[in-house]
Amino acid sequence: MIPNKIPAQAHQRSCGRVWLTFLLLVIPAYFGCPSAVAIDQPHEVRRILVLSELGPSAPAVALMSEEIRAAVEELPYEVELYSESFNTNLFDDLNSQIVLGNIYAYKYRDRKIDVIVAMGPSPIKFLAASRTQFFPGTPIVICGSSREQAENPVLDPSFTGAWMPIEPEKTVEVAARLQPGIRHVAVVGGRSRYDRHLEELVKRSEPAFGSQLDFIYLTDLSMPTLLSRVRKLANDTAVLFTSMQVDAAGNHYINASQSVPMVAAAASVPTFALADTLVGRGVVGGYVSSFGLQGRIAADATVKILTGMSPKDIPIRHSSGLYMFDWRALKRWGLSERNLPPGSIVLYRESTLWEKHSRLVITTVLTIFLMALLSAYLLLERRRRGVAERELEEEMKFQRLISELSTFFIDLRPDQVDVGIDSALHRVVESLALDRVTVNEFVENGSALRFTHVSDRQNGPQVGTIIPSSEIPYLTSQLADNRTVFISSLDRCIDMSTNEREVMRSRGVQAGVFVPLEARGSVLGALAFVSGLERCWSEEVAMQCIMLGQVFASALIRKKEDEALLTSELLKNAILSSLSGDVAVIDHNGRIVGTNAWAERNEDHMGMFSEEESVRGANLLDIYQRSTHMTDPLGTPVASGIRAVLEGQLPHFEVEWSQESRRGKRWFITSVTPVHPWERERGAVVTRTEITARKQAEEERLELSGRLIDLQEKERSRLARELHDDFNQRLAVLAIDLERTAQTVATSPLKAAQKLHELWSQATEIGTDLHSLSHRLHSSTLEGLGLVLGLSSLCAEFAAQHEMQVDFMHDRVPRFVPPDIGLCLFRIAQEGLRNVKRHSGASRAEVRLEGKGDVISLSISDEGVGFPLSRVSTGLGVRSMQERLRLLNGRFEIRSQPGVGTVIQVTVPFPPKEYRSEHKEPDRITRRDVYATD
Repeated sequence: MIPNKIPAQAHQRSCGRVWLTFLLLVIPAYFGCPSAVAIDQPHEVRRILVLSELGPSAPAVALMSEEIRAAVEELPYEVELYSESFNTNLFDDLNSQIVLGNIYAYKYRDRKIDVIVAMGPSPIKFLAASRTQFFPGTPIVICGSSREQAENPVLDPSFTGAWMPIEPEKTVEVAARLQPGIRHVAVVGGRSRYDRHLEELVKRSEPAFGSQLDFIYLTDLSMPTLLSRVRKLANDTAVLFTSMQVDAAGNHYINASQSVPMVAAAASVPTFALADTLVGRGVVGGYVSSFGLQGRIAADATVKILTGMSPKDIPIRHSSGLYMFDWRALKRWGLSERNLPPGSIVLYRESTLWEKHSRLVITTVLTIFLMALLSAYLLLERRRRGVAERELEEEMKFQRLISELSTFFIDLRPDQVDVGIDSALHRVVESLALDRVTVNEFVENGSALRFTHVSDRQNGPQVGTIIPSSEIPYLTSQLADNRTVFISSLDRCIDMSTNEREVMRSRGVQAGVFVPLEARGSVLGALAFVSGLERCWSEEVAMQCIMLGQVFASALIRKKEDEALLTSELLKNAILSSLSGDVAVIDHNGRIVGTNAWAERNEDHMGMFSEEESVRGANLLDIYQRSTHMTDPLGTPVASGIRAVLEGQLPHFEVEWSQESRRGKRWFITSVTPVHPWERERGAVVTRTEITARKQAEEERLELSGRLIDLQEKERSRLARELHDDFNQRLAVLAIDLERTAQTVATSPLKAAQKLHELWSQATEIGTDLHSLSHRLHSSTLEGLGLVLGLSSLCAEFAAQHEMQVDFMHDRVPRFVPPDIGLCLFRIAQEGLRNVKRHSGASRAEVRLEGKGDVISLSISDEGVGFPLSRVSTGLGVRSMQERLRLLNGRFEIRSQPGVGTVIQVTVPFPPKEYRSEHKEPDRITRRDVYATD
């Protein structure tokens, strides 16, 4: 709601201008406009009030008003069109516009207005705020303003019309497109609120161009100063005119008729604008807001309302801008029309000679053309007759040749295919009167073409000649893409390079057809029909050449398949024969398709199956099932494993087993590996390898290692008992005697007492060292308290003795661990910590003990210097750890990198279920202990 009273301060500033407006506008309008009530109205009257931003002298207002006037002239009513203006170029302050709005509301208070057309942001803002007070129930059509210019007003259902887009960034983009070298954009504008709003829109679009364009704002200058500045702009600059209704000196201008022509004429570089009313005033153009389109939309909405439609049923539209340019300005600045965006409108184009005298030009050219066409037709018919006769003769020869060769290769034996191809090529040369026909094959992954068959009337290339693909790149690329190449003349083949044409010409080629020999999706080579003279290849002959290529391709494929089959069979037999184990190749149903000689040995040598069972076609699954009840108890599991591999359930199957024979116990490994695992019906290779010697060696080595370690532990226990029961006891007695002596001499001088106390301390320290030595040789803590407390004690003692931090963590470790496993892990931890101190140079180590299902793992890690894995030590320490783990079927791994540190990872299988059920205790919870010296 616009207030009825103006604040005193504002009133003092604008009082003079308001009364001047009232005298100049209201009083003449009152006496000059038609009477509110016609004396004699022959028709119904409809009244339209146009409230515009500027007066009717502004081209934009005139253009939109004219669209509305033309539209309502067709209505069956007597239309009274009133026009009022807020004149923001003269009265820019808000208070003046409020007063003008109130004046217009008062002026038309007694007239029934059917439609109000608001042109521009100021009228829209006024009506959005005061419609319910001054014009209740009157439909309002808006146009000529963007939503941002009108300050985003809230419009009720009585409003309709269109919002006008203003997108300066698109005009800047088209300026950069027409002037690729610009680096600066000079933005020209004025000081009115309308001018400032457009300037603000330009500033918002700056980030879209980043650092590519530098924006210079010439918006706070007087007109003379502005014209002086634009005359001196650099060549890499474009001028963007926004709006200049008021300059810095307070002078008022109309954009289209005053400010734009002056700026465009003075500027040393092209000028671009944002409105269609400015095109034709000296500017180049740009992405402009169309006031004409706004007027048409407003006129359409006005007509619909006057004919009875409610404004709430006419949604507010958002019109689009146009790319519009002045042809004269483009020519003035030398800007190319080819760089204009698609769909651009170019105005003021000068008429060409064609446009002025098109009829005379058409008549003259048509007469000449008809005469030339008649002459050319007569000559062409004569030539076509001769060509048709020659082509018909050649076509008949070709047809007979293809008919005879189609059945030629069917009955040939594989060893006769090469001779048959040579004979067929000779017939083609004779029948078609060609200089040469060759069969060429790609070699070395398409890097060259090799002549495999040649029929030549002259001394051309011999069989075996190779042409690198780099010398004929166009021809080989087309053939590799399975495209037939037709060349009637090398000189007219523009796709070939000069070098390639010379290579072809040096081999006697002037014309030719090159047909790719394709087989199962790949191109094997080409069939080349070559002529030393220019030759025209008709469409029929071309198709016959392709058919002939298919015949030779089939022959070549048959030859290669026979050779590949023979080579594959020989290679397969050689590989199977060279294998020392038992090998059987089966198909997806388990039928035997091949074996080696070892698989067919007699019972004494224990082959995979007997000789009578090894015939091709026998089912290996049935053989294993039968062996389950005879000699092989693992027959059923092996058969199940084979079936799982064939069905894709397992990628590989392997089982180790033993069997008693007349020569004693023997060990074997049976493995199943799939053949073509990516196919639905896969086969498999079944092998059986004897590993008796390896197993015996492993058992002997494990037994020897166990005996050595057992002897070592017994020796350590003996040494520990001797140290503890002998030396430690004697040192304890010595310490007691020294203490008693110190007590008897308490009355002696202080110096003697201190000396005796020092002797006692030394004796005590010796006893402690001997105790520590005993513990290292054989940990009593491990036997008494278990693995976790034993390792915890070891970490604490090691940290205290070597002045370094040791972190000990344990998680889900059973309370009772078998002695052999506990002792193995304890000794590995001892050796690992010694290696950390001895080699890593680290001040911190971490020991982690974890129970993971059926295994117990131990890791010792540090962040020291590390070492390459290729230099892993093979000393007694590492060997001792590895041998201990082999006895328990454990795994030992070292991970290290220079500068990163080292990790020793140990995994030991947990005892069988019987042991765990006898010593069932709850698992320990996760815990972390840190040991370090003060």
